[in-house]
Amino acid sequence: MTPLERTLAKALTEVVIRLDLSDDDAITPEATMQVIEPVAVLLQDLSEQDRQTLADLINKFAHEETDPERHLTAWEAPETLGLLA
Repeated sequence: MTPLERTLAKALTEVVIRLDLSDDDAITPEATMQVIEPVAVLLQDLSEQDRQTLADLINKFAHEETDPERHLTAWEAPETLGLLA
């Protein structure tokens, strides 16, 4: 994995965490889905192997999280993003 790929995967994980944990008054669940859904659709264009690699990397980031809420949200991110078959 290149530094670019790792950084983009980490950035994607951070976006999912922040959207999911944001106050509903700040970002509504509907607005969150409007951001996440097109990303999930784009990720479906990846090969199964690339989706699994990205899911594994996101899970690695989840293990690095010390905050329980962020850990759980990161752990669920591959499913949220439709990476898991």
